[in-house]
Amino acid sequence: MAENKEATYRQLNCPICLETFESPKVLICLHTFCEKCICKHARSLKGEGIHSSTITCPICRNPTLAPAADQTPEEWAAKLGINSIVLSLLASDQPNKDDSVYCQPCLILAKQNISVAYCVTCSEYLCNGCYSCHKSFKVSKDHTITVNSVSVLHSSNSSQDNMYRCSIHWKQFKYYCSNHKELCCSECIIKDHRKCDEVLLIKDLSRSGKEGQDFKQVLEKLETVKTMFITLLESTSKIIDSIEQQKIAITRSIQDWTIKIKEFIDRLETASLQELDQLCKLEKIKVSDEIVACKSAIAAIETSDEMLVSSRKSDNGTKMFITMTKVSRQVQKYWEKYKTMENSTEIVGLDFHFDSFCEGIIQTLSSIGTLTRTVIKIPKLSADLTFAKTKIPTIQQDSMVTFNAKIHDDKNIFNIYSGVFLIDERLVLCDRANNKLKLFDRYFQFVSHLTMENEPRHLCRVDESTVAVTVYKDIKLVSVTNKLTLLRSISVGKQCYGIASYQHNIIVDIGGNSLLTYDPSDEIINRIMSYDSLVWDNTHCVSQDGQRIYYTRRNAVVTMDMKGNKLHKFKSNDLKGASGIIVDKQGIIFCCGTESKTVTMVTSEGRQLGVLLSRDHGLEYPSGICLNNRNDTILVFEEGSNDVKVFKIS
Repeated sequence: MAENKEATYRQLNCPICLETFESPKVLICLHTFCEKCICKHARSLKGEGIHSSTITCPICRNPTLAPAADQTPEEWAAKLGINSIVLSLLASDQPNKDDSVYCQPCLILAKQNISVAYCVTCSEYLCNGCYSCHKSFKVSKDHTITVNSVSVLHSSNSSQDNMYRCSIHWKQFKYYCSNHKELCCSECIIKDHRKCDEVLLIKDLSRSGKEGQDFKQVLEKLETVKTMFITLLESTSKIIDSIEQQKIAITRSIQDWTIKIKEFIDRLETASLQELDQLCKLEKIKVSDEIVACKSAIAAIETSDEMLVSSRKSDNGTKMFITMTKVSRQVQKYWEKYKTMENSTEIVGLDFHFDSFCEGIIQTLSSIGTLTRTVIKIPKLSADLTFAKTKIPTIQQDSMVTFNAKIHDDKNIFNIYSGVFLIDERLVLCDRANNKLKLFDRYFQFVSHLTMENEPRHLCRVDESTVAVTVYKDIKLVSVTNKLTLLRSISVGKQCYGIASYQHNIIVDIGGNSLLTYDPSDEIINRIMSYDSLVWDNTHCVSQDGQRIYYTRRNAVVTMDMKGNKLHKFKSNDLKGASGIIVDKQGIIFCCGTESKTVTMVTSEGRQLGVLLSRDHGLEYPSGICLNNRNDTILVFEEGSNDVKVFKIS
């Protein structure tokens, strides 16, 4: 026990300074360091002139998002996540001189306050202030909190040991209720599980090593969740870089538009000034003409005045009379000309009015553009994290029936490897020997057939009324109504073998370790070029979530992802000559062993669930299988036989 405690204390030492953690900060890779140590590490990389978007972990070299250009290493380190598990161990397991139990929320703020309470729900020790806050917050006011027994709890149980105790009655878990899937203490059994018929002692279960979920399975699922969170964290971290890049691009766009707007306004200003200049010139010309006319009239009047004065000085009455008479007439003309000019002379008033349309636009604008926020969901990761027991299918006793799939004009013995049930339980079979697709009703009575130009190899259902079949180097899409009708062909260009579908996409095997995925518009959307099934007659199927492909390989069933990465492989003598393969709604894989004369059940993780059908059920050379939509009927096709075997599943 002492050695275990010492080992725990060593785990609480920072791998950089080798001292007990101070403000433990965790990186994306989940390695933990003192805040000051990881800050020093970041500063050293920056000092070496390393300018990167990431900083490598000193232990595993995995990248973590680096500080921004305007961020100091200290600010960056302060924003890193705190390892609360290490804090809990520091608070509860590490010995201290006065055996005090410190408030864990305060430790995050580098404060050491003595705890007075323990929150069972949060597994945290609380000081007086934090206890008051805890009880006042809406999210934590209903938590189970133990007061006045902190020292007892701490001395007898570490926070790690608390997980083995009931959070309600604070007693050790001793029982497991299979009915409710719950751990129970003695009081739980008395109060809540008296009527349960599957209450077991945990010590007995620990001897058997499992209770529906083994240790390895839990670890695998825990690792899966961790990996998904790491992937999510990496994707989320990249969003910050993306936002900065978008900010730079939008800033440039705003500046470009500002320049364009200024240039446009300059052009409008020039046009308005030119219009003003032209108008002023025209008005000045008009006024100038009137000024010239006025000056001319004044000059003529002055001449007449001089003539009149001169005639008077001559003492010649005759001249004076004549002059006076003429000048009198001219005065009348001058007066008329004045009246005309007076009426035509206008005082010009110039003004400028801003275009009301432009003014309206300016008044409505708060900026030169609109910023929009478009949300794109990150690709979702899927995983099966349930621990529910898989219901293993079994064959109902004496349920086998057979029907003969031969029709009147068949020339050869029925040779079938593939068939599919439609939504309405009708059946379409792929007869290689006679180059036909055959349609049967739900009672396995023949309805119609469609003759193909070459040997049809494998068949899959695309939607409620369409099937796809591989024929030589083509994929044929066939409509199923009250008869079979060829809709169109997809030219693949290479020999086609197995075929499967998922959400209207078609996945076809073209040999040479290659799979192609076609979308509903007949475009190739995915290629897998490295999987290793046999070339001569590849068979495969797709999981319910479309994330995995299962295929046969000699005496084995192999699971791979959509990128061609091999995940699991199950090999067994029960799968000799592995051929037809299907998967049910539970994710159970059914595979024919032509040579072993079996139909074997395998999980997607590569574990055998058992042999469903064998020689004892009358199997001779099973080459293909088909499962109905309710997963309660399975059909087995055999080489060289016109008979199809039908079994009921329970």
